[in-house]
Amino acid sequence: MLWTVLTYAVIGLLVTFGLFYLALEVRFFRALGGVREGESDVEPKPDVSILISARNEAAGIRATLDSVLAQDYAGKWEVWVADDRSDDDTPKILAEYAARDPRLHVLTIREIPEGVSPKKHALSQLIEACDGEILCLTDADCIVKPTWVAGIVREFEPGIELVAGHSYIPTEPGKSKVIVCMQAVETLIYRVAGTAGLAMHLPLTSTGNNLAYRKSFFKSVHGFDNVIKIQSGDDDLLMQKLAADRPWAMRYCIAESTFVTTSGKETLHELWEQRKRWASKTIYYTPKIVFVLSMVFLFLTMQCVAAILAPFSLEILIAFAATFVAKCVGDLVLILRGLRIFRQEHLLKWCIPVEIIHAPFTVLAVLFGLFGRFKWK
Repeated sequence: MLWTVLTYAVIGLLVTFGLFYLALEVRFFRALGGVREGESDVEPKPDVSILISARNEAAGIRATLDSVLAQDYAGKWEVWVADDRSDDDTPKILAEYAARDPRLHVLTIREIPEGVSPKKHALSQLIEACDGEILCLTDADCIVKPTWVAGIVREFEPGIELVAGHSYIPTEPGKSKVIVCMQAVETLIYRVAGTAGLAMHLPLTSTGNNLAYRKSFFKSVHGFDNVIKIQSGDDDLLMQKLAADRPWAMRYCIAESTFVTTSGKETLHELWEQRKRWASKTIYYTPKIVFVLSMVFLFLTMQCVAAILAPFSLEILIAFAATFVAKCVGDLVLILRGLRIFRQEHLLKWCIPVEIIHAPFTVLAVLFGLFGRFKWK
């Protein structure tokens, strides 16, 4: 009797959450069909400050600085880098570049208040120091195109306060590690969800390595106040503040000229720590976003439960197989549209392997991120 009740409970929950998941994907698919590139052409062009927080980034910061200092933006622009307590050659490299290019300014951080997010603290200091009207943020291990700033500024049409840019992990056929290729697909899935969400005025996610907003907006919401102690979330938690009263004032940028490349994690341990860190901030989202993400999480959780119980019940096996196939089809249809929008069709062959591990990996990352510990740089 108890087994029968458990069987129908598992099937009922799996189907219920599965229908929500598929309905959300349908809405995402329709929303992606309406995204477009920005067309702002205001004159004079707004002043721009490029902001980077760096801690022990000697291995790759030269390439990042070379790329950000090569901008072809016609307006006035500057670069501010926060050296956040680095103990490698990062300070030396920054001093070398600053001496060569007067547009580069270095802000040295020697200590931070106890319990405060290092990156949010660094960004807050940079924003106070810089002069730009529009703030373009990237990370110290990313590469931007010369057209990056100009393309981002075009997205700031009247009423737009925040622009979430696209970043991706580059892969080379036959050369990139399997873990990097699968990360590239997973990262694209997040970007697709973020793009569709913003098109629906539902800011689910963004990335701090390609993000821009007006300095006046940052000031109007009192910056990172109330979220400064949360280690992660310097990007989407800020979006949540804007979503509270102006969800229409943000957009996702799909212009290829603004795409940013970022490095994938080379080991499973690094990837695991990153995903736990990302998951740890979701409980601080707005109630509406928490509800949507909770329903998705519950569907993935029920998939894992059903997979474990399937060998002991034909009914659960059938329900699991049906919902898994439906999820795969829905995901692939959505991802195909995302692959075309972001010009990454070559990743299609990695979609099925990612589908197999998507549910268990996500569920575990969320559970450990919310209730466990994770490492910060």
